[in-house]
Amino acid sequence: MTLSRPSILALTKPGPLRLFDTVELLQLPAPHWLVHDILPAGGLVGLYGQPGTGKSFLAIDLAMCVASGRAWHGHEVLSGFVLYVSAEGGTGIGKRAQAWLSALGVDPHELNMAWLTESIPVSSTSEDMDVLFRRLNDEIEQNPALVVIDTLARCFDGDENLQEDMGRFIAGVDRLRREFTATVIVVHHTRLDAERERGSTAFRGAADTMLSIARKRDDSLILSCNKQKDAEEFADLSFELKIVPVTIRGMADTSCVIADAKKSRESLLISLIQQSQEPISFSDLLALTTAAHMSPATMKRGLRELRENHQIVKQNGRYQLRAEY
Repeated sequence: MTLSRPSILALTKPGPLRLFDTVELLQLPAPHWLVHDILPAGGLVGLYGQPGTGKSFLAIDLAMCVASGRAWHGHEVLSGFVLYVSAEGGTGIGKRAQAWLSALGVDPHELNMAWLTESIPVSSTSEDMDVLFRRLNDEIEQNPALVVIDTLARCFDGDENLQEDMGRFIAGVDRLRREFTATVIVVHHTRLDAERERGSTAFRGAADTMLSIARKRDDSLILSCNKQKDAEEFADLSFELKIVPVTIRGMADTSCVIADAKKSRESLLISLIQQSQEPISFSDLLALTTAAHMSPATMKRGLRELRENHQIVKQNGRYQLRAEY
């Protein structure tokens, strides 16, 4: 005869390799999000794309939203300390950070964030990682909720195509996740065919979330989710790189930030049409949008969306806002 075990007793004690019975398993907390529906808390996230698709800009945008507690394009954020390893951008990453702060009107003192501007070999036995852990524990005394490794290539010791070498990298990432209970975003490049990320498939197999970013003909950036282990993959999101003026050490310059493509183009078009004293022609609107760094294809798409949403009307080849707007 099998005797039932009192439900108030745990199958095994807390600790490494703890065993749960089915009742305990069903009572475990549901997976939760660092960025709702996008980044799982404590997960390994791969973000990959071809050169020039805004991978780092997107990673910076996500990181600074978490560090400031601001919603990420309508998605709630669990705020926390962020470590950004800018192994590829070097000190030039500061210009991109300044653009984000300027565009959103955020004071840098509001960010709970640290930046590492040199590469670090990521593995379970990395001495550099030991140094990093000591600095975080002894000097900063905060555990990161998010770590961004930008890029895998600059923090990888070995051959990306070899499963054994990729396994050592993944073990290093897992060390970060275990030590800090952190989400880790790894920014990565694509293969030459741009179909998927470069290197061994061991990385994809270990990842909780895989995100790809691609540039379309109208210069919009499409973020796609092609793996979300514990939830449904979210629908594609459309962004653009918006040029922002910055001042670095007294010198005028420009950089870019990630912006919602649809909202950005509609906002600019409405503003330009509104500023016109009379209905504006396509050619005049094209000149204004070109000066504002909007491509003709993007302008046409925006006009079509505004007409479909009944926000503007076209009469005699000219555009104007509907009376209610």
